[in-house]
Amino acid sequence: MRGGPLPYWHNMGRNPKFPVPHRKPQSTVDGRQQAATPDTESNMLSTRVLLVALAAITLVSCYPSGEGMEGDEEVRLVVMMSLDQLPVYLFERYDSLYSGGLRRLLDEGRSYTRAAHDHALTLTSPGHATLTTGLTPSRHGVVANSWWEEVDGEWRNVGSVHDTAEAIVGLAEVTGRSPRNLLAPGLGDWIAQNDPDAQVVTISAKPTAAVLMTGQVRGHVYWYDYRAGHFVTSTYYADAYPDWAERFNTRVLPEFYADSIWECDVPPALRGLARRDAADYENWGEHTTFPHRFLEEVDDPRDPSQFYSWWDNTPLLDLATLAFATEAVSSLSLGQRGSVDFLALSLSQLDRVGHRFGPISLEQLDAILRLDRALGEFFEFLDRTVGRDRYVVGVSSDHGVLRIPAYRVELGLPGLHITREDWRAVQRRVAEAAATAGSAIEQQAAVAGALEEFDFVADVMTLEELVDGEPADSFVALYRRSYYPGRLAGGLPRYGLVVRTIEGAHGDSDMTTHGSPYHYDRHVPLIFLGPGIVPGSSEEAARTVDMAPTLAELAGVPYPDGLDGRPLEVR
Repeated sequence: MRGGPLPYWHNMGRNPKFPVPHRKPQSTVDGRQQAATPDTESNMLSTRVLLVALAAITLVSCYPSGEGMEGDEEVRLVVMMSLDQLPVYLFERYDSLYSGGLRRLLDEGRSYTRAAHDHALTLTSPGHATLTTGLTPSRHGVVANSWWEEVDGEWRNVGSVHDTAEAIVGLAEVTGRSPRNLLAPGLGDWIAQNDPDAQVVTISAKPTAAVLMTGQVRGHVYWYDYRAGHFVTSTYYADAYPDWAERFNTRVLPEFYADSIWECDVPPALRGLARRDAADYENWGEHTTFPHRFLEEVDDPRDPSQFYSWWDNTPLLDLATLAFATEAVSSLSLGQRGSVDFLALSLSQLDRVGHRFGPISLEQLDAILRLDRALGEFFEFLDRTVGRDRYVVGVSSDHGVLRIPAYRVELGLPGLHITREDWRAVQRRVAEAAATAGSAIEQQAAVAGALEEFDFVADVMTLEELVDGEPADSFVALYRRSYYPGRLAGGLPRYGLVVRTIEGAHGDSDMTTHGSPYHYDRHVPLIFLGPGIVPGSSEEAARTVDMAPTLAELAGVPYPDGLDGRPLEVR
């Protein structure tokens, strides 16, 4: 780590030749703008650094310090965090390297080392919906990132948060987002129902995480959109951006865009803790080593939209998300007004780096250590602004991840990349089997038999098995909790079948993925931090559905009866 605390906008390397955009959220919709000249850009960089630093100091000094408040030691802010794609095996691997927020969580928080998701389809949308509702997908209805529904005899693919009745503010041609497919309220709803003056704020790089972690309430909900080049919201939540959000997008975010080289920030002596940097199975075999240069990794370096897309896959977006959250806390006086407010943050870049380079890659180690430092600064900011004993934090992940199959093979573990040719063979065999059968029941049986011919298929389940009787095994029980009637995930909805592939198999277009019922995808951190919480680790069985009721209990907020989760004994 480069001595001393690093600001949120700590650069990964600068390239003064790239045009840094200064954009008003509602004034541009196509990602095009006039490029700055190289000389002008070079002069602008140091000026922006000074302006951003002064703005940050002004923001913090303009709001009361929580440490100076007397006579009120009750919790006033509930913070729920999801560190996207963080399996326990990865989190624990680098324990000795943490010095910031992750170190504080482990040293001062209560960690449940056996926590896991209790559903089979370990994907982004169901993971976040589960964390916030205290229910499994079989009850909150978000069974996957997208699923199939039969409407008027036609199968229709439905995105978990897509809503054609809404639009993105400032990008009217882009489909909006809303929680209308979420069938249960979440922690944000419980807090808002308990106190109409409560503020509910959610920020993420991803719309799925931002929308679903909020619940059904119409709060302040923002995510990053590379097409716009800034944080956006949907007309479901607002018709225009508030001044503080627009100020961040136009004045602060451009400072992050000064970074167009992702250099490795891991000290050389520690790099051996990760996999070797040069591995031909990373990043589709291209640009597999540090430094990662924007100018070398896109087709048209002068197209700002390509820069936003490249930047969208670097660790810097997590830091920008935390900086945006800092602005929200200050501008909305979260936790400083007498009400119990709610702040949900999903930090997404471990997921994006992990999909491309793998969880044990040097790139992922670099991303984790940057996140650790930034989280430390964010917690210190909350200490000053809200008060160290006036907020509680719950941290988990929406899912884990499979090590890159080729790397698993190197370790002597089962690993298989199911290729496109393999899937085409499956599709041909399924079509042949279906064509030889008559009734729907016969087709289902024939297709199931054909699927079981493939070595990478571990089980084929019918919907009847997910609904009736005792589950045949623990895997069927997990898939049962991932099934909601009428919403079918996977590629075989017309036959009413669900497929489980073998452990270690990966059939996604990325280098690796998640979504299975296996331990590497379900076993995630679950940590609580705040006043009165007993530090240390617990081997008590815990589930991610316990996150929301535990935070509600800590804040004194009523929560519904009949949840799948329960409040854990953290005090």
